[in-house]
Amino acid sequence: MKGETKLVIIIVVILLLAIFFASGGSTRTKIKQKGSDTMLELAQIWAEEYVKVNDNVTLSVSGGGSGTGIAQMINGQIDIADASRPIKKHEIAIAQSQGIFPVEFRICLDGIAIITSKNIDVSEISFDQLQGIYNGTIKNWNELGGSNLKITVYGRQSNSGTYVFFQEHVLNDDDYRTDMQPLNGNSQIVDAVAGDNDGIGYVGVAYAENRASELNILKVKEGENAQPILPTIENVATEDYPISRYLYIYTNSNPIGELARYVRWILDEDGGQKVAENLGFIPLPQYIIEEELEKIS
Repeated sequence: MKGETKLVIIIVVILLLAIFFASGGSTRTKIKQKGSDTMLELAQIWAEEYVKVNDNVTLSVSGGGSGTGIAQMINGQIDIADASRPIKKHEIAIAQSQGIFPVEFRICLDGIAIITSKNIDVSEISFDQLQGIYNGTIKNWNELGGSNLKITVYGRQSNSGTYVFFQEHVLNDDDYRTDMQPLNGNSQIVDAVAGDNDGIGYVGVAYAENRASELNILKVKEGENAQPILPTIENVATEDYPISRYLYIYTNSNPIGELARYVRWILDEDGGQKVAENLGFIPLPQYIIEEELEKIS
């Protein structure tokens, strides 16, 4: 009986060693990343590229919105929350009450383009006009000098960081109109607006540029007497375009170990920053990269 037990132990050890060496001789660190739909494609490609240079990790990436990502980071369900808006004070308070201490990293710049169908004969728009359209006080394109068409409004769902940023930065915290059609992400809004003769929506600049032939992309001016600026990658990089923002990731405390290595790679100009640039986002200037690197243990 003792001999049989010893044989079983030997077989188990051999199987464990086989699994160990088949995986490269080490156990992989699992990193879970979730949040902003604006950042979903970016995060997915980060994951694909990073495992090519570091096979000690496996990366799980999903969307669901900035609010969802931050909530799951607070609950300890994920390692990185992707967010297209800064974390809120009440979210920080909830996190700290649960022993979670969010650390913010700026990871690239993005702009929000205002798009309409090609049928709309309006070429520029002001913040006041955008506020009127999205709060429901402006209902027809003829109020903006266009044709006599009812305006159909598309936006993001309320758990989206873009929804929050646009409401705070452009609508001046005004409420969205009740008939706005909320959609999950940039691609859905582009599809909806391109197929709607009287539609308007807001999407990331990179998404607008990639589908420019199907859309009317409006110049935007912050004030009535300001110069209208086209939402291009160049104008976001120079901060001339008025609807621009940072994109963020959040971790619980200063990252260490494999998580720290991954965040460093995201901030590396030849790593994650190059991926962001290739997707139409704006890489961080070097001085901001240096500030963010100081947060890594």
